[in-house]
Amino acid sequence: MTKRNTKIITLTSDFGLDNWFVGTMKGVIKNINPNAEIIDITHAIRRFNIRKGAFILLNSYQYFPEGTIHLAVVDPGVGASRRAIAVKNKRYYFVAPDNGVLSYALNQEQEFKIVSIENPKYMLEQVSSTFHGRDIFAPAAAHLSLGVELEEFGPVINDPVLFEKSFPKKISARELIGHIIFIDHFGNCITDITMKHIEETVGKNAANRIKIKIRDKEIRKFSNTYSEGKENELICLFGSSGYLEFSVNKGNANKQFTLEEGGEFILKVL
Repeated sequence: MTKRNTKIITLTSDFGLDNWFVGTMKGVIKNINPNAEIIDITHAIRRFNIRKGAFILLNSYQYFPEGTIHLAVVDPGVGASRRAIAVKNKRYYFVAPDNGVLSYALNQEQEFKIVSIENPKYMLEQVSSTFHGRDIFAPAAAHLSLGVELEEFGPVINDPVLFEKSFPKKISARELIGHIIFIDHFGNCITDITMKHIEETVGKNAANRIKIKIRDKEIRKFSNTYSEGKENELICLFGSSGYLEFSVNKGNANKQFTLEEGGEFILKVL
């Protein structure tokens, strides 16, 4: 058993687990490479939410061993004109529809090569118009795990679909407008503000001099943990992703305070 044919393949999708889709993709991969190790990142992305898939991939892909193949399928355009792509950077491979789901991961990388998956040799014999995860993406990932070179799949492309990453907007010398970009399973609302953004705006040691205005609520300090909040209190802290989050201790900030993805707030340093 060689290192090459035991590579890890991760799966990220909006397929859910109440159907045969994920299991079938795993079967296709194992049929091509029985030694592939398959790891699920998630299949609970909200249906068709490409940006959510991109953010989840951003926060997970770098924690896997070098050579891992990340297969991501959030694909509302399946069967239409969007391309299927395979990507290689210095450490990882990616397989996905060319619809922006790889945007945030690729924005992190300095060098990468992208090809359009067009070679029928590396697809299933019958390709449906509605399940490219099974017929195109899973076979491509499996063949990559066996050592097939990227260029074998199709021509190099230089114009992938990439979303612009959300950034806070500076509105004065000491104020930023931030945006909620992701709401997790617990209702924590992750924003596009990092400590670096705050330090670049007003310098270091601003933690005890902030005022955040979101809807009709004000927050006056950063917390260190979720448990620091009192019952029903909206708090903010920097979570494991490195971004500022709004949270309620043992509650749901999203539902309790009607916070939504795309919502704005003002952060001011006093």
